[in-house]
Amino acid sequence: MKIRYAEVFDAASLVKINCEAWQIAYANLIPDEILQKRHFSQDRVLRMENRIKERKNIILVAEDDKRIVTGYVWGGVGRDERIKQKKELYALYVAPLAQGKGYGSALLNAFAEAVADDFYLFALKGNKKAKKFYLKHGGRLKPEFEKQQVDTGFLLQEECFFFSKA
Repeated sequence: MKIRYAEVFDAASLVKINCEAWQIAYANLIPDEILQKRHFSQDRVLRMENRIKERKNIILVAEDDKRIVTGYVWGGVGRDERIKQKKELYALYVAPLAQGKGYGSALLNAFAEAVADDFYLFALKGNKKAKKFYLKHGGRLKPEFEKQQVDTGFLLQEECFFFSKA
């Protein structure tokens, strides 16, 4: 396993992983009509390429022994004004067939090392697997920072987790 910074040529793999992981992780939590809209597209690949090129955020990838990208983590400046931590983990996804093999743990640890600061993240409420994962890795649930957003007319509820570098 290798963790490295994402390169532009990784963009299509990251979008593919994101789409596949959404279908598995959020089944029964998000309506099918929303999940069906989360599909691979050249537009999404171009947006990811631009994120990587900008180098404004931290985007790390995990590779297996065959140098196939199996997951990624993306984060940067915190976006929630209610939270004093300055860093946020925006996304952590591992390809469904690679889950349970340590890639998610390695990516989370590498992100924590790269930001070298306390950080927070939001996870979809009801995603028991994610909640268990984040708590196992030292995340502290912060119910006071739960948030809601509407996506395609559907209310999404998210839980907040804090991570400390100490």
